[in-house]
Amino acid sequence: MMENISVESIGLSQREFLTLYLLSSLLKKENYPRAIYFDLKNSFSGKIHSYDYLCKIARQLVNSGHLSINKNKGRNYYQITEKGKELFKWYQDNFSVRFTEVKKVIDRFMHDLTGSGQNPPVTNDLPEEYRSYFSKIVSVKDLVRYVTLKTAFSKRPIYMGEIADLLKHKFGWIASNGYLYDLSHEMEETGLLVGRWESEKRTKRYLRITDEGQHHYKQIADSAAHQVQEIQKYLSSILTFLEKDEGVGKQ
Repeated sequence: MMENISVESIGLSQREFLTLYLLSSLLKKENYPRAIYFDLKNSFSGKIHSYDYLCKIARQLVNSGHLSINKNKGRNYYQITEKGKELFKWYQDNFSVRFTEVKKVIDRFMHDLTGSGQNPPVTNDLPEEYRSYFSKIVSVKDLVRYVTLKTAFSKRPIYMGEIADLLKHKFGWIASNGYLYDLSHEMEETGLLVGRWESEKRTKRYLRITDEGQHHYKQIADSAAHQVQEIQKYLSSILTFLEKDEGVGKQ
């Protein structure tokens, strides 16, 4: 379980996150640092660096030409420059699609875990170039154990090829057969599942949930739901900051 989920957990450094927020905020209107930080605290529930660090990033963006300063009534108001708009568009081009595709999978797992929220239809698998990223931000092991135990609760034997199909068609996520069979072996070793081979050819192993598996199922499901919910919140906030602005990219 990921105990301390942060901006870094979704693949952004605090510097990148604050840069993105400053650019996104200043696209809407010029503003002074304290007000920008106050708006950030109100719009983002996750852990962020101090006000002083935000000011440091803002000064760096001024020095690099992405922001400019307009003094008004003794306050320094920051404004985004054309160069800053180009940088914001770069963030959109490089992060929006990835976060959107990953969030669809996260939303589907969250809906399955809690019965609430969005459940986007699966129209395509999570693109291969985003799968390693998905595996970095969420515990795939917890999700697969949850799906496997939930399916096994039907009391009928299951096999991991069935779980692979379920992950693909219900969630839009593909796991390698090797990973799934290694995990099922681990779940047998820890007493969550018990298995038998279909035949002497040992090509298909049928699995049943044990009393131990039923006992730990809720704990595993709750752990998965907690981390998925936190990741979902972070991705939603980042995608809000990345929303298209009609003026961005226009000459």
